[in-house]
Amino acid sequence: MRLPSYFSFHKLVNVFLRISAIGSKFIVFTYLSKYFTDIEFGNYSLITSLVTIMIFVLGLDFYNFSIRDILKTKETSEIQKNIVSTVLLYLVIYTVFFVLGWAVFNQINFTKEYAFLIIALCVTEHFSQEIYRFLVGFNKVLFANILLFLRTFIWGTYVLFLSYMGKSISIEFILKIWTVSNALTILITLVSSLKYIDSKSISINYNWISKGLKVSSLFFISTIFLKLIEYANRFVVDIYLGKEMVGVYTFYSSIAILITVYINTIVISFELPNILKASNEEQDQQLFPKFKKSLLVQNIVISIILLLIIYPILWWQNKPIFQEFQPILYFMIIGVVLMNYSLYYHFKLYVKHFDKQLVKTIVVSGIISLVLAIIATKYFGIYGAALAFSLSGGVLFYCRYYEVKKLKL
Repeated sequence: MRLPSYFSFHKLVNVFLRISAIGSKFIVFTYLSKYFTDIEFGNYSLITSLVTIMIFVLGLDFYNFSIRDILKTKETSEIQKNIVSTVLLYLVIYTVFFVLGWAVFNQINFTKEYAFLIIALCVTEHFSQEIYRFLVGFNKVLFANILLFLRTFIWGTYVLFLSYMGKSISIEFILKIWTVSNALTILITLVSSLKYIDSKSISINYNWISKGLKVSSLFFISTIFLKLIEYANRFVVDIYLGKEMVGVYTFYSSIAILITVYINTIVISFELPNILKASNEEQDQQLFPKFKKSLLVQNIVISIILLLIIYPILWWQNKPIFQEFQPILYFMIIGVVLMNYSLYYHFKLYVKHFDKQLVKTIVVSGIISLVLAIIATKYFGIYGAALAFSLSGGVLFYCRYYEVKKLKL
């Protein structure tokens, strides 16, 4: 009996690698919720959330311009030139970030003790993500997921092994080993790429960078507001409810975000490159319905799995505070599913270069999300924060849907 295309062997291998990688990170995160005190876990949750946000800030969303442009470029020398130009841009951004990050992180209570490590982690994590994105864009999905597996699974497993052996694990140690793992996989990628590079044809395309920054500025605004939807609630919870509740909220939020990881692996990484390369309307009409069906099916599949595994996780964790607030997971899953399913409408706009409409949908949703989070958390506590997140997913879905229907795409 033949498996459906979205359950093909190739996809399942990649899903295994990516989910194993992200899963190991989540297992460590879950273990730390049991191992750390509630306040320590709250601090660690805020640090990991900050790192995630900074990954997107450092990129300036230049990727959204560069990969769309590079994939449509035919000449190899031009592709190499633009990739080198992208790397140069990131090196400049990292230099500026080091200065600003050092000044800012040393002033924040939960980051000042680890300021240098957080900066190093943000840089290596961002560059690793950019490598992953380019590999996926060039259909090197398996290699991309092997690298992801190496840089997350190995350090996560090592942390668990040390803990099993009775060694003390600290936030500082975790940040160090995480950074080293990123650096090693970056080195592997650079070494393996040397044979494909013709040094004689490499030069820097300043005009291309300038054009890209102008175009990506719209996407960057969108990303900042999208991250507001996904992560601002955690910091709002910290302000109104304290570090213990941050740990609880982030724990369930991280479980729900596994849906996004899964969707990116099983749907986006395989379907999107073909959509971006589509050269005519007829191909679009064939690819988008398949994309929409895949989004629906896979959102349902992973949501059911998460709802089933949460009970043994809570039993193993054996912390009353997490068990008490388990229902917030339902709100989180609803919000994440709506956001992921709305990607069908998002990429309809993206492929047709309706960039201003993309910004509009996310900015409006982000503002509404932040207002909802502040009001709901202040008056209804952690359940209010979870409900605000769920409603934010609905707002984002509607905004994207409305723009696509208005433009008759």
